[in-house]
Amino acid sequence: MTPSIVSLQELLKHHRALPPRRRAFYEALLTHGEVVAVKVKYLPGSLLWLVTTPMQARLMRELHNPDADVEATILSLQEARDLLTIVGDAEPATVYEAAACLLAPPPVVSQSSDEGA
Repeated sequence: MTPSIVSLQELLKHHRALPPRRRAFYEALLTHGEVVAVKVKYLPGSLLWLVTTPMQARLMRELHNPDADVEATILSLQEARDLLTIVGDAEPATVYEAAACLLAPPPVVSQSSDEGA
């Protein structure tokens, strides 16, 4: 089974065939903080990149190739916090906590008899 959360460090470790320029970009990106890829079924392309800083998000968005076969969503930790706060989840402290929240099943909502009246 493929893990649902993979760190960029882990990807770099296992994919030695990356072009040197791209590898250098990703290594430089990691100097700004953690980066994780999350496989989620509810987003286009099902790939979500969570990055620690807004600078990393900007750099990744600038690098993203819209003509590539892979669609991805890129969120900074603050953007993920904002999203999770809106839906009532606790504010994550790390990209790993944000990833876990985004992978959690939705809460069961019970319908009371006086709702919709």
